[in-house]
Amino acid sequence: MHQYLTHLLQTYGYWGLCGLLALEYLFVPVPGETTLTTSGILWQQGSYHLKLVWLILATTFGTFTGSMFGYVIGRTLGRPFVEKFGRYIRITPKQIDRAESLFAKYTVPTLLISRYIAVVRILVPYIAGINRARLAVYIPVMLLGSLAWTSTFILAGGAIAKAWDQVVANWRHELIPAIFIAMVLVVGYWFLHRLIKHKMEAADQDRTTPSARREQKTDPKDKV
Repeated sequence: MHQYLTHLLQTYGYWGLCGLLALEYLFVPVPGETTLTTSGILWQQGSYHLKLVWLILATTFGTFTGSMFGYVIGRTLGRPFVEKFGRYIRITPKQIDRAESLFAKYTVPTLLISRYIAVVRILVPYIAGINRARLAVYIPVMLLGSLAWTSTFILAGGAIAKAWDQVVANWRHELIPAIFIAMVLVVGYWFLHRLIKHKMEAADQDRTTPSARREQKTDPKDKV
């Protein structure tokens, strides 16, 4: 990944990162978190004279643009498109159902938190488009979520690079704290994944309860 990013930055600069992150929302298997973390490491190391502000702005614009692509496609082409092309990155109809249930119950939190979950991150913009979410809500929330997500992993990459330099220079004193911090970060990220998965499963169970199924089978004309 390091070699790939260095080639991308040498050839296209910030625009290369921007385009790469946008492609993730077109069902291209782009490792978003790894890309951002590696970019943060390169920034901390002083490679290619990367500036933190421009790095964050470029990656934020890229992932935000990609999420807008997903919204427009979901709104115009609907769920059949997501099911057809999502299977290439192992998105299943069950995952789409769960994302829809979660989005319906917790719209704004889902837009924000989903940025940190790989598959859900790609699905949510399409779900927002399919459900015709209001752009007055979708755009600012998604922009804020994109900024938070890119900043988190870029700064984490910078912190990793700085910590590694300290470990190399003072490994006898710094190794144990570095391992502890790494374990805390891994456990925290794992806990976030588990929390989102639990919320999705709970929303899916609510959607499939007997009362919910009866409501789905009821003819809307009967309620008039």
